[in-house]
Amino acid sequence: HRRIMWKMLYFWKKEFSFFMKKILFLYILISLVSCEPDDICSENTQTTPRLVIEFFDIENFEVPKTVPGLFAVGIDNQGNEVTILGEVVNSRSIIELPLNGSENQTQFKLYSNYDIVDNEVEGNPDVISIAYETESIYVSRACGYKNNFSIQGFSIEQDIDLWMISTEITISEVTNENESHVKIFH
Repeated sequence: HRRIMWKMLYFWKKEFSFFMKKILFLYILISLVSCEPDDICSENTQTTPRLVIEFFDIENFEVPKTVPGLFAVGIDNQGNEVTILGEVVNSRSIIELPLNGSENQTQFKLYSNYDIVDNEVEGNPDVISIAYETESIYVSRACGYKNNFSIQGFSIEQDIDLWMISTEITISEVTNENESHVKIFH
């Protein structure tokens, strides 16, 4: 009887090993099949777009005009300046600004001729306010959601030394960064 029992145990062990290999193979197969190509968010995937502002010459509305030493900071609800990730001082005629998807208005302070001398900020700051509606759109499992914006209003806060004179909303739907949404004349 012992011999028969050993043979049965050997057979059972052999069958169990074969059975486990089948389960492992099925597990790996199911894992590979269930992976989707969107499990990694591609760098080419359009995420939440920034507001693109282009600056133009006040004397000739069709000619882009560089703003010397252009620099931007955000302004939070308490009036404090908030650093914009990746923003640097640069003379340019286009700037891209991130809108806050959890709010319906964002403010920025845009400096012309920005510089820091002896730990003091120099330049001419003007404050802009953008009012908008936000629409969240599902992109994919890996990328999550992105926000598109519909501009409802754009204004320049009045001060005694405005360098920005007037504005024009050219495209009210902010769905990409391929075109300018607002023109500022200076």
